[in-house]
Amino acid sequence: MAKQRHSKSRQIQPTPVASGNGVAPKSMSRRQFLGNSAAGLGGALLATTPLGAYAQDLEPFIPAPNSLSNGRSGGINTGKPEKDFIEEMRDYVIAISRWAKSYRSDFAVIAMNGLELTEFLEKTLFDTRGVAEPARNYLRALDAILVEAPFYGFENYGEPTNAEETKYILGYLERLKLEGLQYLAVDYTENRADMNKARAQLKGLDALYYAAPPPGMQLSSLAKVPSTPFGSNPHVIDNIRQANNFAMVLDSSPYGTKDAYVEALAATNYDTLIIDPFHRGTIPLTYDDMKRLRYKKTGTPRVLISYLNIATAETYRYYWKSGWRAGSPDYVSEGNLMARWGQEHHVHYWTREWQSIIFGNESSYLGNIMKLGFDGVLMAGIDEYAWWLDY
Repeated sequence: MAKQRHSKSRQIQPTPVASGNGVAPKSMSRRQFLGNSAAGLGGALLATTPLGAYAQDLEPFIPAPNSLSNGRSGGINTGKPEKDFIEEMRDYVIAISRWAKSYRSDFAVIAMNGLELTEFLEKTLFDTRGVAEPARNYLRALDAILVEAPFYGFENYGEPTNAEETKYILGYLERLKLEGLQYLAVDYTENRADMNKARAQLKGLDALYYAAPPPGMQLSSLAKVPSTPFGSNPHVIDNIRQANNFAMVLDSSPYGTKDAYVEALAATNYDTLIIDPFHRGTIPLTYDDMKRLRYKKTGTPRVLISYLNIATAETYRYYWKSGWRAGSPDYVSEGNLMARWGQEHHVHYWTREWQSIIFGNESSYLGNIMKLGFDGVLMAGIDEYAWWLDY
């Protein structure tokens, strides 16, 4: 059940980031970043790297003792690693959050799915099934949780999600609503009546809602229904908690050119945009692109969130080497057959070698996302722990 729930439709993808060389004050807030935008965003384009360095001079990440394990060695090993996959994922997310927020305290950290990580079972003498308790450290590391297909599109686009699945998702969100997290929900439907029903069910949870258009669950274009975002407003949006709505576009290839893609997103009034930092997976966004995306059509600032898959290796990303394959390097495992767009490998996400690719210094994936000026990160791949449990 866990493997089906968490791997069927949850794999979307980020894109590469490279090192930069600019220096700016540490812990720069979003307001400071916007205040300097006239001087920095328009002209700070790097000639030699995909994403430029502007906001931070990021230091190497030094893990706490025993917080990260070493990778396996010895080539392909078909045996199941001896790991607590759930706890390793929690620790991984916590480390990412602490590192990012040490440089920018208002940097938003959003988990995509992986609801089971928010609780753990505490065994008692009187209850053999255990008692669910919130995973406090994990929850403190997050600003928001995004869930896919709570009402429509879990199996097929436009079809109602199984009632038990809906109940399962809403049960978690209801139990967690006192933890102070912002909720975001993405359904896969273009039926306005269905959207209204879904939003009514989420009303008590104060969740932001977005219904992605066809094709399927690829999130490759902006929604056309409704024609204007739910709760559209002209107000300045400084963080995800102030937003009334959001849009999510991760595969920009249907737009053709990068300019067409950026213009399409810029000409909207969404309070928050969740996007990949590369067009078509290969063409990096620049500071000029970020400046155009930063402002809603009304002219007021919005929040920009970068997509980042933290637990699967994508073969078309900048970090993938031509000689890599399953078992070489040690932390790369077999291909992910359930990947949304293919070209992915499961990885030993608990290893220091893999994690150093994702975060920990200015040349890491997240380091460059931060330097480009994104206000937060949506972490996909969190539910990879379920695949390893079933391995």
